[in-house]
Parts: sequence; structure tokens; C-alpha cells
Amino acid sequence: MVKKVNLSKDSRLGSLQGPEGEFSSPDSRLAILQEITLALNSTLDPMKLLEVLLDSSIRYTGATTGSVILIEGDTLRIVASRGLGQDVQEKVALRVGEGITGWVAKHGEALCVPDVRREERYVMVKEHIRSELAVPMILENRVVGVISVDSTSEDNFSDQDLELLTIVGTQAAQILENAQSFSELKRRNVQDETLLEISQALGSSLVFEELFSQVSEILARRCELSQCFLVLVQPDSDELKISLAYGMTEEEMAKGQYARGEGIVGRVVESGEPIGVRDISQEPKFLGRTGAFRVGSEQMTFMAVPISLEGRIVGVLGGAKPFHGDKEFDQDMALLQIITGTLAQAVKIYQDAASEREQLLEENRMLKAELRERYNFEGIVGNSPAIQAIFQTIVSVAPTRSTVLIRGESGTGKELIANAIHYNSPRAEGPFVRVNCAAIPEQLLEAELFGYRKGSFTGAISDRKGKFVVADGGTIFLDEIGDMSPMLQAKMLRVLQEREVDAVGADMPMGVDVRVIAATHHDLEKLVQDGGFREDLYYRLNVVPIAVPALREHSEDIRLLAQHFLEKFALENETPQLKLGKDVLREFMAYSWPGNVRELENLIERAVILCEGTTIHAANLPPLRDDVHSAPQARTEQGFDSSVSEHFRELLGSSASRNIWANTMEVVERTLLSEALDSCDGVRLRAADLLGIHRNTLRKKADEFGL
Repeated sequence: MVKKVNLSKDSRLGSLQGPEGEFSSPDSRLAILQEITLALNSTLDPMKLLEVLLDSSIRYTGATTGSVILIEGDTLRIVASRGLGQDVQEKVALRVGEGITGWVAKHGEALCVPDVRREERYVMVKEHIRSELAVPMILENRVVGVISVDSTSEDNFSDQDLELLTIVGTQAAQILENAQSFSELKRRNVQDETLLEISQALGSSLVFEELFSQVSEILARRCELSQCFLVLVQPDSDELKISLAYGMTEEEMAKGQYARGEGIVGRVVESGEPIGVRDISQEPKFLGRTGAFRVGSEQMTFMAVPISLEGRIVGVLGGAKPFHGDKEFDQDMALLQIITGTLAQAVKIYQDAASEREQLLEENRMLKAELRERYNFEGIVGNSPAIQAIFQTIVSVAPTRSTVLIRGESGTGKELIANAIHYNSPRAEGPFVRVNCAAIPEQLLEAELFGYRKGSFTGAISDRKGKFVVADGGTIFLDEIGDMSPMLQAKMLRVLQEREVDAVGADMPMGVDVRVIAATHHDLEKLVQDGGFREDLYYRLNVVPIAVPALREHSEDIRLLAQHFLEKFALENETPQLKLGKDVLREFMAYSWPGNVRELENLIERAVILCEGTTIHAANLPPLRDDVHSAPQARTEQGFDSSVSEHFRELLGSSASRNIWANTMEVVERTLLSEALDSCDGVRLRAADLLGIHRNTLRKKADEFGL
């Protein structure tokens, strides 16, 4: 026989009475109320309270086992049990209307079964059960769960047990109602704290990568997100890819590429609406392309929310986490939508900065390409044997990391040679840092070269990198190194020997990978002899010496250099191409050029700007005077033969010279033919007569030299 008890849907503890209007077992009623009161005073955890109620119910009804079951959709889930075993609690899944507990859950009525073997609705979950008593948990006219107790004895439960368990069911419903209210308050509090923490993170950093990392860590800590990612929409592309991520490897991020409308992310971008997936294993539109959102024993959720700015979708914020119920899932989706609203402006700033950064990188690439072109070997102008020897040295030394010492007067092009070495070396993509040691006071040069730490001296309000650290991976060019003080020479020697720098005020040295190219116009050997320059540093620097001749020592290149500068400044100033008059060339060849190539360059630039015709004449130039230079005067007093002899003696004494005969004959023939053609206004027949050679010989040589 099955006993049914109809319960009013708005029943409360004080209105539950027995047949005579009083409780049949006031002692039991009082005892269980006392246990409930003690439990309420000891914990606010709803699960612990339900376990206390279950323990009391089993004890006062003489039951063998028992369980508390909550309704989730159309299924029943055991949240607390006694005597059933862990396997039963995890594996048994009944539906509403199925079994005795399912019937109670569906109809909202208590049910007492004296002998389960005679009850067709009974579903066996454990052997040896003979009788069962189940009461509904009703909250706001809605059945939210069932409390069930079982016994191994037939007809174990009385009417008093039914009344007692009804008290427990009502109180359990009240606990759940309080727990839901508390959970809602707690959820709102957690959400408010999460949003506050995120807003603080947004204001703490101007670097978007750091900002996103902080936001992701907050979501992982507070919302249990196992992965978080950001997809940025590029206005000029339909391709979507993961830009930043938390909990994903770089390889997984690289796989996260989608087209608009493809997969969950693509659909969010296309529709502008958030999409949440409660179980990714059951969602065919979830591509799982990255492999980061692995489906294990836990049910995994996936959330993707659009980031909207000024009416357009600029990105998608997404994440994944284990499924903890519909309510928490909906709350997480709502929270992500709020967060995307706060992230939108930061995303715009990040995109603008990224676009500007890409533009700067492109400009940098173009600049480096321009520098490589400007400082390639073709940029070194000159056909004289001395310049060709320098060219050969650059070819040999550029691929190495050897230290180079460039010697020569001011204005001879020492920095041009240093640039050519760097931009034709394996370090060409690295920095090229220039330091003029003579232009910086000694007390500042140390900090400039090696850097300093905050507080190391008055005015050091922050750390500063030295030029050696800035040049790490590239080349540093130390111009006028002969003017460096003995104290700094000692530190330079350590850099060259140990490849590490000591910043001012630093406790530990810092390793650097820098190629050193030094230059000077001083006679270092004399400085070493006089004690003004360290001998050991001299030998460290003078690994590969390059001697750059003064312009007066390779005057055969003046015409070529002048033409080069004419073309350069005509292009820069967008003026017609000019020519040099014969009178100018004669003055150029007779002048000693104390300022060397730099003086010639400045002179040509001035002439290009001021010349009003198509040919530059001597009248367009300032007077070229040699009266302050004794050496050129002595040279002009020499006869042609002695000048040539002196030149050849220097050339034959240079160990760097190669192919002297061929190079010298080429220069002589080219120069003589060029002058003859200029004198004859380019008429080859007249030039051949002037030189006393056959016209075919002149034609052949002129074609050979491109004249």
C-alpha cells in the first residue's frame, strides 16, 4: 500500500500539523529544530546545511540510506547522500517523473512506499532497499528538489516520520532560497569586485599587451576561465586571427585564424551578437581549430563576445571554462559583455598604436634600405689606387667582427667608410651608433658611452642606457678617439677585452655584442710615445687599420667627386643638372683642399644653389686660396717630374697597393684623354691630333673609359 500526502504549495514549518492538529512526536520535532538552528548558526554553506538535515532525517526516522536531490531542467542530480556510495551518487541520473523521487518531483506530493518490491515506479539504485519515504522541496510554488530516505526493512516509516521529513523538506527549500539570495548577492559582489579590479588594471598600463594579460589573469582567478583570447578585426582584411591570448601557446594562437562567418568567432564578427556554447563537444559550429580547448571529462563552455566601437565591430573577446550550471554560464556571458564595453577604447588605442608602429617599422625598413644603398661600395667615389685599396680592405673586413681603426684628416670621409663597413656586414640589420668623443666633455662622455644608474650622481633621476648597450648587436663608431681621456681609455680597453660595460653606479657589468670602429685624425703613435694614449688600447684598436688619404693626395679623383656631388645636389634641390666649366676644374686641380672631400662637397652644394646658368664657372665660387698652407705651396713649386716621382714612391711603399701598373696606367690614360676632349670641346678627331695618336686609338680608349 502506498501512502500519499498532499502538501499545500505555500506550506511553512509552523503550519505542518498531525491528524489531531498537533505533532505526534513533539520531542522529535523539537530535537530536529534544535539541530537545524545549531547548523544555521555554524555555517552558511547550503550543501553543509542540507547534509545536516539529511543526517537528522536518517537518524530520527531510523532509515538506512538517504539523499538530497535537486532538479536541473528535466533531470535529477544527487547533491548529498548517505550510505549510497560515491559511484551511485555520480552515475545514477534519473529524470523528472522517473522512479519514486521522480514522481515526487513531478507532482509535488510526498510519497511513502512500505515495500518497494511491489511498487512499479521504483527504480533500484542499491540492493537490499525495502521501503522508501520521499518528500518534495517546494520554493515559491515550484518543486526544486526531493529529500528521500530508504530502509532495508519493510514498512519502516510511520506517519510521524512523514511529518518529520516534511519539516525537513520545507526547511531545505528555505535553505535553498536563502542560498540563492546569498549566492546572487555574492555573485553581484564578485562581479562588482571583478569590474573594479579590471578598471584599475585599465588605468595601470599604457601597454595593451600588459593590460590584456592583467585582465585575463583577473578573469582566470575570479571566473575560473582556463583560456582567454582577443581577436582583432582588420578593416582592410576579412581574415581574423588571435592577436593576444592567455592560457594558450604561440603555436595554438597561430592556428586560430578564421574568415568572417566561419566558426563561432567568425559568426560573432559577422552578426555583432555574443555567442555562448554550453558544451563544445556537442556544438558542430565550434571548430576547435587551435586545439587549446580540449574536451576531457569535464563539460567545457565557450564564450565569444563582440567588442563594438562607434557602431562597428573591432574585435572579439572570448574564453573557455568548465561548465558549472546554466546560471553561472549566463552570469559569465553578461560579465564578458560588460568588460568588452570597457575594453573597446583601449582596443582602439592599441590598433592605432599598432598601425603607427607598423608604419614606423616600414619607414625604418625603407630607411635601412636607403642607408645600405647610400653606403654600399658604389657610394665610395674614386678610381685612384689609394681609394681602390680602401675599397678592397672594406670588402675583406666587412664580413668579420674585427675592430677597425680609420686614420685620416678631417673631412676625408672616415665616417662614410665606417658606414660602408657596417651596412655591408652581417650586422647591417643591427644599430649603427655614432659617438664623437671630441664633442662631449670628459665628465659626460663616460655616462654617454657606458650609461648610469638612478641616483649614481646628482641629476641621475632614472636609469639610462649607454651607447654601447644601445649598439648591442650592431656597430659603434667612435670618432676622434684620440681625444679620449686616459681614465676612459682604461674602461674602453675593458670593453674590447671582456665585451662588457660597467655603467656608472652599477653593481654588475653588462655583456654586450658590439663591433667597434674607431677613427682619429691624430698621430696615435706619437700620442703613445708621449704618454697621451694607452699603448695596449692602441694595439686593441689597430687590428685592421685603414689610412684615408687627403684629397690633395688623390687629386685624380677630384673631377669624379665633383660630378658625383653635382648630381647629388641637383637631385636633392630638384634643379637642372649642371656642368663644371674648364676654369673651375683647373682651379680645383690646383687647389690643395685643406678641408678635403667635405670642403669640396660644401663648395659644390653652394655652387648648385647660386648658379643661374647651366655651367658652373669660377665666378660662381668663392676664391680658393692656398696661401695659409705651406705644404701645397711647396708642392706647386715642384716640377711635374718630381711630383710624379714622389707620388709613385708613396704608392710603391704602400703594402695595401695591388695592381699598381694597371691602375696607374688606367688613371693616366683616362685623365689625359678627358682633359684633351675637354680642351677640344669633345671633338675626338681634334683631340687625337692634339695628343698625337691615331683617331681609332682615341676612339677605342674613350669608349673603354666611357668618355
